[in-house]
Amino acid sequence: MYEPFEAQIKAWLKEGPTLSAAGVLRRLTEIDPIRFTEKNIRMVQMLVKAWRMEMAVLVILDGGWIKSLPSAAAAAVDTGTSASAVLGNILR
Repeated sequence: MYEPFEAQIKAWLKEGPTLSAAGVLRRLTEIDPIRFTEKNIRMVQMLVKAWRMEMAVLVILDGGWIKSLPSAAAAAVDTGTSASAVLGNILR
């Protein structure tokens, strides 16, 4: 049902990150009022949430900022602690 509109919805969310699921549904209703009604709000909410999470992962993992962070070992040297202490209970 939403697949043909997925690219359009993602573009709306990228262009207006504060756009609510209700706003997305309103736009979809303007495009196709027979297919989309107020009853679709929960599904649109779930889809918008999932797509926003996808976008956040792209920003976090592919944004390059994580590569600029010092490694745990370098941080341990700077602070005088062991690498295992920096990583908590995660051992390398």
